[in-house]
Amino acid sequence: MSTLCDLLLLPFLLWLAAWRLLGDRNGWLAFLNAWAWWLLSAALPAGMAALWRRSRLASLLWGVGVAAFWLREYGWTLPALKNRTRIRRIEQIQTDTNPENPENPCPNSSFSLSLLTFNLLNNQRNLTPLLALVARETPDVLLFQECIPSHAAQLERGLAACYPHRLWLPAPEYGMGFGIASRLPFALTGFWQYPGFEPFATRVTIALPHPTISSSLLDLYCVQFISPTNEVRRVGPTALLRLRERQIDWVLAEIDRRQRPALVVGDWNTTEGSDAYRRVTAQLVDGWREAGNGPGWSWPRRLNPLVNSAALPVLRLDYALHTSRRFAPALAVAEMRVIQDALGSDHCPLLARVEMEEVRLF
Repeated sequence: MSTLCDLLLLPFLLWLAAWRLLGDRNGWLAFLNAWAWWLLSAALPAGMAALWRRSRLASLLWGVGVAAFWLREYGWTLPALKNRTRIRRIEQIQTDTNPENPENPCPNSSFSLSLLTFNLLNNQRNLTPLLALVARETPDVLLFQECIPSHAAQLERGLAACYPHRLWLPAPEYGMGFGIASRLPFALTGFWQYPGFEPFATRVTIALPHPTISSSLLDLYCVQFISPTNEVRRVGPTALLRLRERQIDWVLAEIDRRQRPALVVGDWNTTEGSDAYRRVTAQLVDGWREAGNGPGWSWPRRLNPLVNSAALPVLRLDYALHTSRRFAPALAVAEMRVIQDALGSDHCPLLARVEMEEVRLF
């Protein structure tokens, strides 16, 4: 065991230095960085064990240093730290809506919207379990990725009675596509695809039925940014990485151009260890870090396509991010959870409740 720890210590050090100094310099390094939660977690005991026989002081310093770094990067996954953040958020909301607050003597108007996002996986199968989940959870909006024609046909039949507004955008030549079903009316206002690659985002604009919120339109982006393995033989891992980053930047630019409250949900095909995630969260709020519990892992739920058996998710690829208070009405995720029902996909659905609040300052 001590020999194994010795062998692991140097690679951990090299990866950690590359992650912090180089970031996602190329596709191969990005593959490693995607597993940062696990690599940091393994580096803590392995490094301490490797150094203990040489110097107990060095072992303790390694443990303290790596633990502090882990807490800085991933401390939000711990329930105790998450609860402290939630308490501060609740206190802020109470201050904002308190009529005795001299900066805001009028209570704010608010509206709540629940949504479910799910990468269906592009294999033909019976979606009855998914329809049962929708009937149980009754979200206001459903957003689907990898919605192939057979999926769209089943969902059209199964959802028509309860979701009067539906849009199916399959891309059968790529085995991909988007689907949206809503209790609220919406209009398609954007659809993006690079030539020769599958569509990566669609935008609908929803009309909010709340008379006290003056800005009644909400942009909702359903995204599936290109996978690190899709088309890798054709273009290589680094080209795919740069393409995914351009896709993400395109959506961010659209949000800035529109100057409207927005939610971006779906399969991002990236984790918190990536440069893209840090760039995104400099502009948008990660709804899971705001209201979820634990690390929020959503992939892989099944070991497709090699072994079609259930698995425990170990990475977070599915997200709901929003513009927070940048535009009115302000957005916040009040509740969010990963659903681990057996639905036949390699992703887990995310269910979120989003609060929209018009902040009026006098």
